[in-house]
Amino acid sequence: MARDFWPKIIEDQKMRIAFLGLKDAFDYYKIGGVESFIRRITYQMTTHFGINIDYILYGAQGEKMVDINPKLKLRYFKRFEHALSVINAKYDHVITVYLFPKDKLKYAYFRRKNKNLSFHKILFSWSDNPVWKSYILAEAKIFPYNGQFFCISERQYECVKKWMKNVVYILPPVPKDFFIRPEEKPNNKKIKLTFLGRIDPGKGILDVIKLFVVLKENSRLQCTIYGIYLQNNKKSVAIRNWLKNQRDIKYVEIDRENHSPLADEMVKNVFKETDILILPYKTLGSTIDTPVTLLEAMASLCAVITKPFGNIPDIYGKTKFIIPKKKFLPYVINFFENLTTEKLRKERKRIYKQNQKLNFATKAVVKKFLAALNG
Repeated sequence: MARDFWPKIIEDQKMRIAFLGLKDAFDYYKIGGVESFIRRITYQMTTHFGINIDYILYGAQGEKMVDINPKLKLRYFKRFEHALSVINAKYDHVITVYLFPKDKLKYAYFRRKNKNLSFHKILFSWSDNPVWKSYILAEAKIFPYNGQFFCISERQYECVKKWMKNVVYILPPVPKDFFIRPEEKPNNKKIKLTFLGRIDPGKGILDVIKLFVVLKENSRLQCTIYGIYLQNNKKSVAIRNWLKNQRDIKYVEIDRENHSPLADEMVKNVFKETDILILPYKTLGSTIDTPVTLLEAMASLCAVITKPFGNIPDIYGKTKFIIPKKKFLPYVINFFENLTTEKLRKERKRIYKQNQKLNFATKAVVKKFLAALNG
């Protein structure tokens, strides 16, 4: 075993990987599902496996380079052509995140010219729209990647694998310090009900507001919204301004533009203290297809009230906490009238067992990711 292990470690330490895409799609300093996914796997690969990684980001105001740690660099470029110009034989793998549609044909030609490099793709979003789905699958079939095509939900995987062979299913990663055991969950005097996420109608924020206004008189509950608003989205700004000026709901703002270890620590602590997280999505098109927030909450043994979109029922498991899409609010209000602390304890134990089956801690996800890259 030792003979196999040490050469592999040395090989990993020599590996160089580029993550390529639009700056606004996975900016290292922003908070979001895609950003968390890439940030977590790259941090794990650089600090625990010694791999050299560059973010190749285009759509920036100018060219610059930022060192995050000795093995992780951010390289910014204005134009896509400039970003491509630095991708050469020094990289073993190029991971494609998100490109402008107008750049995809140029990128396909670039991949065809540089067959000595391994090009991979991570598919984050998904839609049940047949036109959108046909476009994504046709693009992957006509302009194939010579590496792996990573899917982050089972429905993506089941659909894509019909069209190509090099498909890998991995769940979004969650750091190990998010994971707790049932006995480590605090026993709160009041049931803490939380929404944490983007202030976006697609995330169901309007349903959250209506629900929390109704539940404010329930002395058993403590309701809080931790909101991330989009500065360039009029609806998001309007809802955020209303939340800041009202007094019925506790509102805590999270700065989307300012990720830091302190922000991660705050989110981890919020989930640890939360008894029930509410995720009333209108569509999964507003998030990555297996939501990171869902997995973070599960790791922290939060019961999650949500809807049966996509593969959420398979990930979260069989439970009465998944509410029908129709008449969501009446169902949830009635649900809280019949909720007991014993039901909540049983749900935590069920989630704990479900987490063991899924195995989505960052280290496990990265090992699977690297194994796929190495083929």
